[in-house]
Amino acid sequence: MKKIAFTLLALVSFTSLAAAGSIRVYNSDSKTHKIELKCSGSSTTVEIDASKTTTYTFHSSSKECDIVGGTIKFPTTKLVDGGSWKIKDGTATKE
Repeated sequence: MKKIAFTLLALVSFTSLAAAGSIRVYNSDSKTHKIELKCSGSSTTVEIDASKTTTYTFHSSSKECDIVGGTIKFPTTKLVDGGSWKIKDGTATKE
């Protein structure tokens, strides 16, 4: 019985890892920006420091997160796994 429980736990853990997605954001502005996201019902805020590149990994049952606010204007309402963005003058453009 313990072996079955351990196997099930390991399977669930590996499935969770496989469901993670990530985005890469380069902030060319001289100020820090924030992105407010909702990923599979969980809310989070991502901070992107001035003049730096940030990679954010979202742990979600899907490969995308909804943009619900923040200090950046995006041309989309969702951030999708594998996306790469550049911020300039508070506006994000896809790279």
